Amino acid sequence: MINAEGLLLLISATLFLSYISGIIYSRTKIPDLVWVLLFGILLGPILGVFDAELFLNVFDLMILVTVALFAFNTGISFNIQHILGNTTRAFNMALGTFLVITASVGFTLNFLLPESFNLVTGFLLGAMISGIDGISISSLLGSLGRESKGFGESGLFLQLESTLADPIKVVGVSTIIKMILLTGAGPRTAARDILFTLIVSTLIGVGTGLFWGEIITRLRDRPLNYMMTIAALFPIYVISEALSDGGGGPISVFLFGAVLMNYGYVTKSLRMNRRSRIDRRQIKEYHDEITFLIKSMFFVYMGLVMEFEIRYLAISFILTALLIVIRYLVATIIGYTQGISKEQIAYTRIFFILGPSSLVLTQYVAEYDPNGLIFPDTQLYGSIVLPIVLFSIIFASIIGPMVARKQSTPKPEPDVNKEESTETQELSEKESEKKKNGKKKKEA
Repeated sequence: MINAEGLLLLISATLFLSYISGIIYSRTKIPDLVWVLLFGILLGPILGVFDAELFLNVFDLMILVTVALFAFNTGISFNIQHILGNTTRAFNMALGTFLVITASVGFTLNFLLPESFNLVTGFLLGAMISGIDGISISSLLGSLGRESKGFGESGLFLQLESTLADPIKVVGVSTIIKMILLTGAGPRTAARDILFTLIVSTLIGVGTGLFWGEIITRLRDRPLNYMMTIAALFPIYVISEALSDGGGGPISVFLFGAVLMNYGYVTKSLRMNRRSRIDRRQIKEYHDEITFLIKSMFFVYMGLVMEFEIRYLAISFILTALLIVIRYLVATIIGYTQGISKEQIAYTRIFFILGPSSLVLTQYVAEYDPNGLIFPDTQLYGSIVLPIVLFSIIFASIIGPMVARKQSTPKPEPDVNKEESTETQELSEKESEKKKNGKKKKEA
């Protein structure tokens, strides 16, 4: 039975904790998402104040609402010109990271746990953890507050990459499972599916953004326009997921928000010349309030439903360290190859953070093989991935900002004039000593 009073107190405590931890971030250097995550773990797995089964029943709903709202939040934060200029780079970064991590994790698991993973099933788990999570990276940047403004283009690039990484991971995981189930899937099928997902989700996102922008422009003086925008948001996500065969929802919602906030520029580019009367500031302010609520509740929710198996913690820790190293190398190589600035590379290679998208993908195994004929232990993937998500959040939230900030700070160039003056002073001191020694010799 649901304890309504207990849930209300949980919501209040979570919001207060998130708000206060944001205020004291300058002293603790620990973002609020870490505090609320640990708060959930304390009340759930450790103390058992709340039953995890109660929250697991609404897992799908929490994921849908959170992913849709955060993808929309990413979209309304973007200048459309930035998207056009960085889409190829972000896609290359997401795809390169996916391929290298999937292969590396597959070989590592086959070596460490050969009784549980062959190469293909190892590749499957690697694909689940092979891309940045949009909810986690958006929450992290929001938690860092003022300091995130210093990230500038780097933060926007990471958010764009996370949006493109979702369909790549979904298609990758689905393709590997189909290969294991002998359904004829392969790399060519995966490439075709990814392209199909991108095209369908883009058309839906841009089309609905233009349509809704026209409606909001006509209804500009009506109250509750923002709430009607949220009401339109969820059908767009659901329809895109259905038509794109999974993975297209975040992209459509992201583009829906981006087109809506850049309505005048987009219509002008399409030679429609429609005048924008959208109150972008009001939409952003309202959505920030909603995002704060959803972010706080979602990460405490993640803590409440976490279940660890001690025997896999060491494996999860090793894989997390492997992910950090691989991402650092891949982002460095791709970044310099594509001509990305040093500052942007510094942030991109450090802020590799996982989240709910990886947890959702672990459920695909049970969906494709409900009777456990091919995958005898369907819970094994979740048992390993769950601690990896937690470790990556802690690393990216606490250690990541310090390392990235240090690497992005330009080293002070040596002062040539100062060096010359020092050398001149040393020479003059040597000459004066010689003169003194010469006088002493003459006197002697």
